[in-house]
Amino acid sequence: MPLVASRIRNIVSETTTPLRLGIDPRFSDRERQPGLDLLRALAIIVVVIYHAALFGFKLPGRLDRFGWIGVDLFFVLSGYLIGGQLLAPLARGRSIDLRRFFARRVLRIIPAYFGILAVYAVLPSWREYPEMSPLWKFVISVQNIGLHGGTAFSHAWSLAVEDQFYLLLPLILILVSRWPRARFIIPCVIVLGGIGLRAFLAQQNLAETGVSFRGFQTWIYYPTWTRLDPLVFGVVLAAIEKFRYPGSPSSFMHCIWGKVIISPSPLLSGNSHWSLLEWPHYLFVLSVRD
Repeated sequence: MPLVASRIRNIVSETTTPLRLGIDPRFSDRERQPGLDLLRALAIIVVVIYHAALFGFKLPGRLDRFGWIGVDLFFVLSGYLIGGQLLAPLARGRSIDLRRFFARRVLRIIPAYFGILAVYAVLPSWREYPEMSPLWKFVISVQNIGLHGGTAFSHAWSLAVEDQFYLLLPLILILVSRWPRARFIIPCVIVLGGIGLRAFLAQQNLAETGVSFRGFQTWIYYPTWTRLDPLVFGVVLAAIEKFRYPGSPSSFMHCIWGKVIISPSPLLSGNSHWSLLEWPHYLFVLSVRD
């Protein structure tokens, strides 16, 4: 019997094809990445938990206070996805199709956004707060500038940041593609200028216990210049993917050095969260995509 069993094993080993692991063909060559959808879902859950705590549904250990992670993660994803769309033609030696890019953004955002804005404008009794920023700020997407909490439709501040990002990034990339020196000058101006501006604003809004909460909200938390870190880092990830071989050591080192350069800005922004806590979800975006 042992001899028969040995022969059977030999026959099976000779005729059986070894199992090869690879990417599921259903998910290859797809524009939409399931991993990024997972990140969106996680970001939504974290933000919902934070806002639920504001209405009394608190978690033990104050875990709900990390809602900012979800917001930053949204901006990283936006920088990665939009940056990837704009960098793809440049990586192939082509120009950016601005008309197509802006048309897609308008059709994706404007109908729903202006529909909700019309409800807020026509039916003030339906607002969650009686006070609301001027309508013209919402029309041109600058409602996040000079904003404070406790006003109606204030949650559209993040959309204003996105709209400004959509407008500026294509122009910056076109400038960088035509003027090579700009690829060094512009990031330095954005990062160092943002650090200096936020430090100045923090000094201007000092109270007995630190930066005043109202000043922090109005001039540091909501404005676009405090949201450059996640947006820029998302674009950095997209650039690594488009211009470097994915997974190479140089790609990872560019990712690391990009974060080392950008990371001081949250520390100087007056924000209460620790910048090192941002590392996991930035690297998580890279790992899920790869």
